Amino acid sequence: MAYYSPTKVKIFAESGATDEYIWGDKSIAFVRCSNCGCFSHWRSLDPNQNDRMGVNARLFTNVEIDKIRIRHFDGANTWQYLD
Repeated sequence: MAYYSPTKVKIFAESGATDEYIWGDKSIAFVRCSNCGCFSHWRSLDPNQNDRMGVNARLFTNVEIDKIRIRHFDGANTWQYLD
C-alpha cells in the first residue's frame, strides 16, 4: 500500500469498471476491479478524516520500484504521506 492525500491521486477507470464495498463501521470504501476483483484502493468515508487514502502500489504503471522512497512508521503515529 502507498498512502496519499486524495488530492495527489488520479484514478483512471472507465465508467462501471470498478465496484466499491463497505462494511463494519462504514468509515472506508474499498474499490476493486469489477471484472477481475483486484483491489485498487480505499478511500475514507469519514468527513473528519478524508485527507488520506491507500493505493495498491502493485497496480502502478511505469514505476521503477527500486526508486520509490519508503517511510516506515509504527501505525500509532500521525499518518505520513508520500509527496
